[in-house]
Amino acid sequence: MKTTLSTHLLKSLVAAAVAAIGLSTTAIAEGAKPVLLVGFQDQTLPETVAASKVLDGAPYEVQWVTLTGPAAQLSALYSKAIDIGHMGDTSLIIEQGKAKEEWTAANAPLQIVAGWRTADKKYPPIVTVARTGTGVETLADAKGHSWSHNYGGYNYLQYVLSLVKAGLTEKDIEAVRLQDTTTSAAAFNSGKVDIFSGSTLGVIDTIEAGKAKILVNSDELDIPALNVFTARGDVLRNPEKKAQIADFLTRLRTYWTWYPDHMAEIEAIFVEKLKQTPPRAKFVTAFQQSSFVVFDDALIAREQRIAEVLLKSGVIPKAIDVAVEFNRDFNAAAVAHR
Repeated sequence: MKTTLSTHLLKSLVAAAVAAIGLSTTAIAEGAKPVLLVGFQDQTLPETVAASKVLDGAPYEVQWVTLTGPAAQLSALYSKAIDIGHMGDTSLIIEQGKAKEEWTAANAPLQIVAGWRTADKKYPPIVTVARTGTGVETLADAKGHSWSHNYGGYNYLQYVLSLVKAGLTEKDIEAVRLQDTTTSAAAFNSGKVDIFSGSTLGVIDTIEAGKAKILVNSDELDIPALNVFTARGDVLRNPEKKAQIADFLTRLRTYWTWYPDHMAEIEAIFVEKLKQTPPRAKFVTAFQQSSFVVFDDALIAREQRIAEVLLKSGVIPKAIDVAVEFNRDFNAAAVAHR
């Protein structure tokens, strides 16, 4: 059995984003600041960025559009409902690998402009975990068991590479593909599936309760596991929009500097505004402390190896050049302190 993303739900989410851009157009017509539409998958970053005040005084207005899962972010980008979308660093590998036309640096419809990941090594961004009592003690035990994941980002890569490491294919398991990591984790936490691949955040409570064990993490699979901002090619070719993105990333670089000195404040935001329990808020605050990474040849080489694994595994049908997916023009804005 394979459960897939609801097309109706995805269209509804993108319609909400389109409504947001309609409001923005009205605001611009009335003489307000130009608007940069930024998609994000939850409210953690928008709320804490607002608290940091790093966007105060910007010559444009940032409007956050919440769309869960990489598939919704990609749909919103393609439909021009947002200018920048939040996803994992491997989402574009799959997009390019399945595209009918060849991507080049000049014509790529989408490019990654910045990436970040959890700073503390004790918090691996992505894990494959099994529920205790299911008989799954190692990856090799996964055969015949249900396994939840979501498609299109680094969570999916964790799933694919976990299967490869286990010496299994999707035919050997009961694959349960859901909308995003939240719904996939919920299926696992409730005991409806035996195995989960995705964000550590989604299943940390189950792990800490002794009801699940980590089989393999993203670092062990050599997955960079970056959160990234992806922009459309036409946005990047617009000088005004490109300048807004550069300024936005520079301000977020300041936000990452602000973050470690305001952990208590951030925990309170997660408790009061996002209704997290105090223990979870404390973990999420530590887990999300990050900084931008530089897009250099070493990172591109790692991403290229991932593309080659996905090609060999049959996830993408053709060889691609991952370098065209990464726009290095914003390195100075995002990582000038390095």
